[in-house]
Amino acid sequence: MTPWRLLFEHLRGAWFRVLLTAAGVALAVFLMATLRTVVTSLQQTVKAAGSNRLITSSAVSLFVFLPAKLENDLRAQPGVREVTHWTWFGGVYIDKENMFARFATDVPTLRTVYGDWSPRREEIVMPPEQWEAFDGSRKACIVGDGLIERFGWELGETIELKGNIFPGDYSFDIAGIYTPGSGQMDSQTMFFHWDYLDEKAGRPGKISTFTLDLEDGADLAAIAAAVDDRYASSDHRTRTLTEAAFNQMFVSMWGNVPLLLSMIGGAVLFAAFMIALNTMLLHGQERRLEVGVLKALGFPDASIAALFVAEGVVVCGIGGLFGVAGAHVMFNVIGVSALDRFFPSFAILPETELLAAGTAVAVGLISGIVPAWVAVRTPVVDALSRRD
Repeated sequence: MTPWRLLFEHLRGAWFRVLLTAAGVALAVFLMATLRTVVTSLQQTVKAAGSNRLITSSAVSLFVFLPAKLENDLRAQPGVREVTHWTWFGGVYIDKENMFARFATDVPTLRTVYGDWSPRREEIVMPPEQWEAFDGSRKACIVGDGLIERFGWELGETIELKGNIFPGDYSFDIAGIYTPGSGQMDSQTMFFHWDYLDEKAGRPGKISTFTLDLEDGADLAAIAAAVDDRYASSDHRTRTLTEAAFNQMFVSMWGNVPLLLSMIGGAVLFAAFMIALNTMLLHGQERRLEVGVLKALGFPDASIAALFVAEGVVVCGIGGLFGVAGAHVMFNVIGVSALDRFFPSFAILPETELLAAGTAVAVGLISGIVPAWVAVRTPVVDALSRRD
């Protein structure tokens, strides 16, 4: 039998210390969930890549352009269903702080590969009439719903950008607002006509990357090798990767971020554990006489130990619950985060929430075991001799 009423009396008697401990654990769990979500968001970008798509870029660097004439050659490759292209524009909207992705593209092929004309997954989800409006005007653009929320834009509004990679002043009319159909696409991107960019830039015919949408059952490795072999001796050598490998290349540019974030998360959790352990040891010291009385009354060591362990689990578990709930509301419900500008779908996964909550309970369990072990090993005479 365990005197569980003492547990609630202990928590109420040292409520301020308990509150601070739970708050420390909540903060640690919140940070852990956030850091873990950065890692899972990077991984999600790779996992969400299309299994039937290849990306062709310059073999020299992503910052080296390819000639636009490659499009027809790539489309003629056996096994290729369609080819579209993206060109990084850069540019400045009002000031340099307003950073978001801006790509020049070919509208019909973009719609065929990623939009509602795709025979597979629709990744740029937008009403057909907005696709038609986008295709019908050279100065039209489409933007993700994340940009609409961020800047307060409206359908039909004109956006002014100042070019840097492609110098000049550019004006775009919002013809459509899309929502992402998968983790491959984010909600903070702007697409506009490549022809408009090419004309304004003096017809250089430059393109950043080509996306090859393949027929079902096509051999990705063979097609990628055939493309790169074709241009191996030219002045525009290519590097063709699966979409997943291309996304992984971007992830690798972050360096060993997952390890760094794991180390930071580990340090935060260790600090939370030390806080909880210190609190529980203080409680154990203050209740040494109580432990002696319980032993003298015949309560078994297991019951006394259960009180300490339960207290640690309750305090840290409540802190973990608030930390997870706060992260879920902030990132998944309200969406208050600057990180969604860098990750297509920055949201805390259920498994991350379970991991964070479970870690908080584990911290409470371990921090409760230590004072419980001390209490169990304390002789009754020594415990009762403590009068302060």
